[in-house]
Amino acid sequence: MQSKLARLAKWNLHRFYSRYPDIAIYLPPTMIFNPSTLSIFLKKYNSVYIKANTQHTGKGIIKAWRTAKHYKFVRVRGKANLASTPSELYHKILSSGSKTTYIIQKTIDLAQINGRPFDIRVMMMRDGKCKWHYAGMVVKVAGEQSIVSNVQRGGGYVMSIEDALTQSLHFDKRQIEKMKKDLILLCSKIIRYSEEFPFYSYQSGIDLAVDKEGRIWIIEVNLHNPSHGLFNKLKNKTFFQRIRFLFADYRKHNKRLI
Repeated sequence: MQSKLARLAKWNLHRFYSRYPDIAIYLPPTMIFNPSTLSIFLKKYNSVYIKANTQHTGKGIIKAWRTAKHYKFVRVRGKANLASTPSELYHKILSSGSKTTYIIQKTIDLAQINGRPFDIRVMMMRDGKCKWHYAGMVVKVAGEQSIVSNVQRGGGYVMSIEDALTQSLHFDKRQIEKMKKDLILLCSKIIRYSEEFPFYSYQSGIDLAVDKEGRIWIIEVNLHNPSHGLFNKLKNKTFFQRIRFLFADYRKHNKRLI
């Protein structure tokens, strides 16, 4: 099982989805993290995210950015650490984290609710006949002083997509419905292409985001064991009930889990 899970490294998935032009346009610029890419990305984008290649659920994520006189970085949440040069920043980041491979990504200027960025979890699930279905979506709002939207790790909260788009981008009903359709269509494409990836999935939690201009971005594709509990935090339990039904239907008729 561990060898199969290792295939889900972020860099592997990024390279895989980059092969498809209609998916690649939604991917943030991404490279393997090293001194050279750190310097190049900070010069080009000013702000970056650095993520452990094989860790998920927001664990160990770092945000780094350039100021007029210094470089700063935060790991998950809290106060920023200082560095004088890109080289010092690189070594401080490595010394403060686990000894693993990282990727570096351009920071997306995400839409915000009360000053906090959010992303959108879309659940896609197979039924008992192994057919994929859209099961629901939920917005994850980052916690106070947090750079991640993972609710448990970042101290954030959930809300409906309708409320999030109304509050952040002042969308009307027509704009909200179009955005929901676009998000679902993109996730359907992602799942269709994922059938070619060397990992079997029967439930996928796809993290998308919308920037301040209303453009959609792919944050992460979780092909294994996505959280159901996020949806139970919503007042409306429709999505959570649908997820439970599809999960039970698949498990009743299929033994394959990975």
